[in-house]
Amino acid sequence: MTLALTLDAEKHSALDSALQPFYVKQDDGNYRLDADIPDSSGLKAKADELLGETKRERELRKAAEDRANALEAAQKEAANESARARGDVESLEKSYLEQIQKLNEDSTGKVSTLQKQIYDLTVGQAANNLANELSIKGSAIALLPHIQNRLSLEQAEDGQQKIRVLDMNGNKTGMTLDDLKQEFRSNEAFKPLIAANGASGSGANGANGGAGTQGKKSATEYTEAERVEIARNNPELFKQIFN
Repeated sequence: MTLALTLDAEKHSALDSALQPFYVKQDDGNYRLDADIPDSSGLKAKADELLGETKRERELRKAAEDRANALEAAQKEAANESARARGDVESLEKSYLEQIQKLNEDSTGKVSTLQKQIYDLTVGQAANNLANELSIKGSAIALLPHIQNRLSLEQAEDGQQKIRVLDMNGNKTGMTLDDLKQEFRSNEAFKPLIAANGASGSGANGANGGAGTQGKKSATEYTEAERVEIARNNPELFKQIFN
């Protein structure tokens, strides 16, 4: 049987008479068990101790949480730094690609320049020579583009550059430059520009006399298209023929 720590008067009277002597009446009329009971201050101290431990646990838990949060933040920052580093690599790669592209463009430009120089020294020179050889004085510049349109430059099997004569449609032919020369001499459309056979070409004596040069048509024999062509490309010749 467990004895209560305190009893009021009614409960004390109802208690077994053998147990009543174990209680001492208090000033408030209640009865208190007369036994060695720990002082309440000790209980408070124990409670404070437990509370202190609980508070300490909370502090430790909070510190652990703070460390975990700090670690997570550090990991995120490291990831961000890594991302930024990757970004720098991408920028560097982009820069390299731009430099490579510029080098390729410069190289392409240089190749184009060299190709033009080669063209000028081969096709261009051949066309100039042929125009000067065929034309009367002052008309080589009018004849030149027509000759240039009939020539191209190609690479032979041995790797050498070779001049190829084209037909009127730009197709390759087996003609030589001499063949092309004879074709221009035989073409009625170009006869006003062509020096007499055997003359010394542009600036030759055969060009003297203007419209009276051998093999030339009279002014009335020219078509309107021929008149426009001569007027545009060789005004001096136009004056000789039509004035």
